[in-house]
Amino acid sequence: MAQGSLNASPSRGTWFASRDLFEVRNHIANTYCRHDLQVASRDAGLDTWHRHRRLKKIGIGEMSYGADVAINGIEDSDIVLLMQPLAGAAEIGTSSQVVDSTPARASVVDSGHLRRMRWTSNCVQRVIEIPTAVLENQAMIMLGRPLSQRLHFAEAMPIDPSLAHCWHYASLLSLELAGGQGFDSAVIDNLESLFVLKLLESHPSNYSDQLRPQPCKIAPQHVRRVEQYMLAHADQPITLEKLVEVSGVSARALFDGFRKFRGTSPMAYLRSVRLQRAHEDLKNAGPGASVTEIACRWEFYQFGRFAAQYKTMFGELPSETLRRFH
Repeated sequence: MAQGSLNASPSRGTWFASRDLFEVRNHIANTYCRHDLQVASRDAGLDTWHRHRRLKKIGIGEMSYGADVAINGIEDSDIVLLMQPLAGAAEIGTSSQVVDSTPARASVVDSGHLRRMRWTSNCVQRVIEIPTAVLENQAMIMLGRPLSQRLHFAEAMPIDPSLAHCWHYASLLSLELAGGQGFDSAVIDNLESLFVLKLLESHPSNYSDQLRPQPCKIAPQHVRRVEQYMLAHADQPITLEKLVEVSGVSARALFDGFRKFRGTSPMAYLRSVRLQRAHEDLKNAGPGASVTEIACRWEFYQFGRFAAQYKTMFGELPSETLRRFH
């Protein structure tokens, strides 16, 4: 087919097919992230197809280029890509390693760390894109506190029994994509939520020890009372003395409660809340906004320290976040 075709169905998503390099590159860029696409051999032509559906939290698709291709210049779209070859193979190059991906080994890569890819002509991949914000929000819910640093997964993912639940939900969503199940919207919503949950629980990351299922530990009322106060007043000056007063217990009991149930101190927890709020404001800032203005809004006045703490938590400087989204 010389020209591309794109068919859309509200319930089944989109089907795209093309042999035109420009059309293919634009379509995949609009779906995932901008990049440079080249066919490895001048004698080989593309025969690309792509089936995709965007759900409430994630997007799920399957695709093949139909030729050996090289993908470079990949831009960060603030998403995590889970790519599982169903046939053929792909080489996934990141800022730290190369994952040789086959039907026995998937890849889980933050788009900001993705540097290059090579797909074989017979490579068919299931591609699941998950916004970073969805993963971080779910991780915060599971931890009961803001993240102290950016979430980072192990980039190679063996297809083995330890991830059985994760792949089960992904497979069910893929069947729905192909029109094979006819789930109603509530079931699909539950499946994608369970997929995100099981990915966080079962695939290694820098938060694995904390995200794996633990015996139920409900924080005492004084800890939850202080957390709620912090969330409601994070843009105002807050002293440790004020937190002790809000808690209704001694300073020692407050520290012990946070250390036992949140793994941190009250003031470190407050700092994480403020850093998270600053991060959201930097991503959503309007024209003319500055890092200094946003830092002060969230009670950060030592700007060098703010930048260092922000980079530890999110993997980039505040100025880089502001520039990346505007």
